[in-house]
Amino acid sequence: MKIKITSKQSIYLEVADKIESFIRLGVFKENEKLPSCRKLGLELGVNPNTIERAYSLLEEKKIVYTIPKKGIFVCSSDSDEHLRNEIIQTIEHFYEIGISRNELETIIESVYEEVQK
Repeated sequence: MKIKITSKQSIYLEVADKIESFIRLGVFKENEKLPSCRKLGLELGVNPNTIERAYSLLEEKKIVYTIPKKGIFVCSSDSDEHLRNEIIQTIEHFYEIGISRNELETIIESVYEEVQK
């Protein structure tokens, strides 16, 4: 796994984003064990606590799960359904408060432009 720490955001956020991308792309498969905090920290040249924080964030998002004394594992694709449901709820909320589809698309485009910088 190659992760380059390059952006201006916090290192743990960047690590979490990259791991999430790898999972979405299928680099890490369902129920596959991820590298330990210590191993990944050494590989990236960052403190293992930074990796632990990234893994905790991914666990909060239900992208990974922990088995004590075994490690961190990728959640099943059911978590994709959970993410989809969250997106639907958010879009429904925007609709209810009067944000049009065009306004929402403009917001999404501007967010993507910011993230790509």
